[in-house]
Parts: sequence; C-alpha cells; structure tokens
Amino acid sequence: MKKVWKVKEKAPKDVFDELSKYPEAIAQLLFNRGIVTKKEAEQFFEPDYEKDLLDPFLALGMEHAIDRIKRAIRNKEKIVIYHDYDADGVCSSIVVASTLKEFCVNFDTYTPDRQKEGYGLNMKALEEIAKQKPDLIITTDCGITNVKEVEFANEKGIDIVIIDHHLPGEVLPPAYAIVNPKQKKCEYTFKYLCAAGVAFKLCTALIKSDLGKEKNIKEGFEKWLLDVVAIATVADMMPLLGENRTLVKYGLKVVEKTRRLGLKKLLGSSSYGKEMIINSTTIAFRVAPKINATSRMTHASVSFDLLFTENENDAERLLATVETANNDRRKFVEKATKDAIFWIEKDIEEGKELPEVIIMGSDDWTPGIVGLIAGKLTEKYNKPSFVYGRVGNIFKGSCRGVPGFNIVEAMTECEDRKKGLFKSFGGHAQAGGFSFFEDDQVEFKKILSEVAKERLGNVEAVSEMEMEFEVSPDQINFETLKWLLKFEPYGQGNEAPTFFASGFEVASLKLVGSGGKHLKMSLRTSLADGGVKFFDAIGFGLGELCEEIRKGDKVDIAFNIEENEWNGNVNIQLKLVDVRKLKSSKHKNTRPSV
Repeated sequence: MKKVWKVKEKAPKDVFDELSKYPEAIAQLLFNRGIVTKKEAEQFFEPDYEKDLLDPFLALGMEHAIDRIKRAIRNKEKIVIYHDYDADGVCSSIVVASTLKEFCVNFDTYTPDRQKEGYGLNMKALEEIAKQKPDLIITTDCGITNVKEVEFANEKGIDIVIIDHHLPGEVLPPAYAIVNPKQKKCEYTFKYLCAAGVAFKLCTALIKSDLGKEKNIKEGFEKWLLDVVAIATVADMMPLLGENRTLVKYGLKVVEKTRRLGLKKLLGSSSYGKEMIINSTTIAFRVAPKINATSRMTHASVSFDLLFTENENDAERLLATVETANNDRRKFVEKATKDAIFWIEKDIEEGKELPEVIIMGSDDWTPGIVGLIAGKLTEKYNKPSFVYGRVGNIFKGSCRGVPGFNIVEAMTECEDRKKGLFKSFGGHAQAGGFSFFEDDQVEFKKILSEVAKERLGNVEAVSEMEMEFEVSPDQINFETLKWLLKFEPYGQGNEAPTFFASGFEVASLKLVGSGGKHLKMSLRTSLADGGVKFFDAIGFGLGELCEEIRKGDKVDIAFNIEENEWNGNVNIQLKLVDVRKLKSSKHKNTRPSV
C-alpha cells in the first residue's frame, strides 16, 4: 500500500501576526484548529466555566421540556428514563437520574439489550413500559428518529421528552418536547454536544429554575455532573473544541474528585494501578471501553448501576462484572480479529487479490463486538470493512469506511439495487451499522462487492498521514513543550499534534520491549547556530523499521513532542509516529539486536 506523508497548509502571514505572542509552531496549531484571533486563542488556552457555556434556553424545545419535567416532579408523576446502551447513553442517563434524585423524584430506567433490541426506542420495550403506566418517558441519546414508537407512546397516554444529539430525519417524532441542537431552526450555536452534554444543559436549566429554588437544590450541584459528561464526550468522540473543551477540561477535574462510588472503584481498579493520571487519553482507552464492554458482553444496565450505586457491596460486585466483561471483550475481539486476518491472508497466499471491500461474518461473533473487529481490519488493510454476527435468523453488523468511500451512501446504493436487502442500516460517512436476513447473505455480499468495486476499483489504495507543521530542530524545545501541554485535553478535533522534521541522522538505534516490537533511537541534528543536538526518540510498534534503517542513515520523522522524566531528570522525547529513510542514506551496520 502506498504511504503518503502530507503537511497541512501553512497559516497566512496575518494569522501569525495576530498570534505573534505564541511560538510559530503553536500559532500554526491554533490555525489548524480554526483559531485565528487573540480572543479565540485565550479562550482555548484558558476555558472559563462561567463565561464559555451557552444559555440552555437557546436550545429549541428546552422551555417545553423543562415545563413538562417540572410538572411531573410537582405532581409526583411516574417517570421512566430510556437510554442508549453505549457510554454516552449510560452517562447521559446518569446525568438525568442524578438530577431527578436530587429533586427527590422516584423514577425507573430502561436499558435496551444491545444484542436483542438494538439502538433506539422499540415497540416491545414500550409495550412493557406502558404496563407500568408511566406519565413521562425521558429518552437520552436516542429517540430522534423513532416516529412510530413515539406515536405509540402518545396513544398510550405517555408523554415523551427526547434528549438526543443524533441527526434528525425529515419527519420529527411527535414528542412533547425535543432537545437536540441539530434540529432545524435551533439557535443553540454549538452543534457538537454529545447526549450527556445536552442532558447536562437541560439539568442545569432545571436546577436553576424556580423549582430548583423551591427544592433548595444546592448551588453548583450541576458541576458534580461534569464527571460523566466528560467521560461521555470523550467516549463518543465529540470534537474537543468550543463548549466541549470547557466541559471536558472542568469535567476531568471533577473525575479526580468524583463522589460516585462506582467511578472511584473503576478508576482505582487493579488494571490501572494506584497512580493513574486522569486525562482524556486514560478516559478514552481505559475508562470508556469498560463502560462500553457491558453492552457488548452482558448488559449495559450493569454500567449504569455501577455509576449510580451508593452501596459499597453493590459497587464491588458490579465492578467485578464490568472487569470480567471487559476482559472477555478484549480476548474475544483479539481472537476474532486473528481469525479474520488468518482467513484474509490465506486467500492472499492462494493468489486471490485483496477485495475492494472486506465482508466477513461468523455465527460465533456477537453484534456487540463486530464494530471493533471491523475497525481493526480497516486499520490494517485500509479497506472498508463490513463485519457481522448472527442473532437468530438475522445478521447484525458494523462497518468502517476509508476516505473516498462513504459508508451510508454505499449502503443506500445497495438498497436501491435491491429493495429490502437490508432489514435496517444507517450511520455516518466512515462508520455505521446494518442488519439483513440470513436468506439475503449471498445477495448482500454480491451487491456490496459490486458497489465497492465501482466506487474504489480504479482508486489506488493509499495510506495518508497528515502532519500539522514542519518544525526546525531549534523549535523542538521546552518553550514549545510548555504550550503543547496547554493544548490538553486532547481528543477528536484537537488531536495530539504530529510534527514533521527532515534530515536527522540516526546516531544509535536498538529494539526494545517484548519481542523487540519498539524502536528506540538517538537522533543527531544541526542547530541554526551551527551547534549539534541529540534527541531521544521512541517508536512504539515500529520495530520492523530496523529492517531498513541503520546507524548513520538520514531520516525524515513524523513525531509528537513529549516530556520524559527519568531518574529525576526531565528531557524532551520524540514519540515517533513514522520514520522515512532518505534516499542518500547508506547503512553503517547490521540490524541491531534486542
């Protein structure tokens, strides 16, 4: 596969002039994030909770939603919170549940089964809920496309308030109120809140309402909701810019001081160690996967209960279930991915070409983990991947795309070629879900392969890596590092910056880690004043590059700038993303040993 390095376009001179108080590399990073004025830069580096958050009542439907919930509280009506099963769904329901509890409201929750019920409101669930005769259902992270289901609830005399952030369809459900910034004519200017963020805005409005004063809700109570808001925002891969940046920056501080017994247990569980640093990376790779694991392997209600319980014994029991689910999920995905790669590589060894789209299914794969498998296959082969598992006579799957191949458009075209091919499908440009009946499996593979071949058949497979700025050796210093630390929390839309630098000489290199998987190097370069400087560099998972790179070679590098502390000494370390040997290089020694 062809690998292309690309450096983002340099900012115009007037932007560097406007942001002249910052080092050139930092000004470029700000420009890359759409920040071009001093005021925007100051707000980015110093988010202010009191000033940066928008008025909740700018959101269309907020007033109606608050009025209906206040009426339910005053009249002691029966309320049910119906939430999605992923981390955002669980956390958004925790926001609402925690607030209702503060108002001393009795409520029930309903968590759909990921495997059996799937996403959103469903008729069977509503039929069961209706038997309890609730007056109000509050949905979190779902409901915006459930027109028929909301109509059914209305027929049963149940009002529905929808709290969602997904893209609405052409026809909105006839709910009592809908709070979703993506609605047409909604004046809430920040459109990228996750469902927990939307729920937080609603609960903030409720807490500060006249009813909040009547109930003597403590001032600032809503800030204690920010722990789960931050977790959900990171887990749902919302852009960490604008209002989200403020919510997450303050939310991470609340995570460190969280009052939630279950979250304390989760943060202190043995797999993390006692000194886990709380940042967006640990949330994304250590906390969120565990919350998500229960829906994939058991039931998402376990994660909700863990985050909501105040009972020590229950917290320990629920944590054990979450840990088991996460371990099972990790092992299952690892084995399934290895099996999938084995089958693909076997076909290649037999002379078959890698197809334009990877389509794989197994009766042994549960729908809860197929998205993880699809993601790993797309990452390895740079091909769209459609992976599915069986539920009865239905196959349910997830898919991941590549640049130039819109997942939803491709599935829509498949459906156009054969009406009813899918039982359901949807998603975004690069990720989605689908289901089809067992009898349509052969036709599904055939039509999808045809569509992919037409869309990608003449497109060269290219792996593109984009870097933010080309830095000189003189710009790799502690001043730059100081500002880089202020870019945290990192995440979607504000990724840890990858820089480009050219012409470094490999002074030494060796393989480290189990099996020599990682590459450790010392890089020599010249400074502008004629001096020489050495940088320590580490490339995790780049051990194979020792097959082609030797001591004395000149290399270009793509890297992150990090702080490394060892034996009380703090140094700058380059975390290598990729290394490319210059053509003029000559090998000076044999392959280094581990």
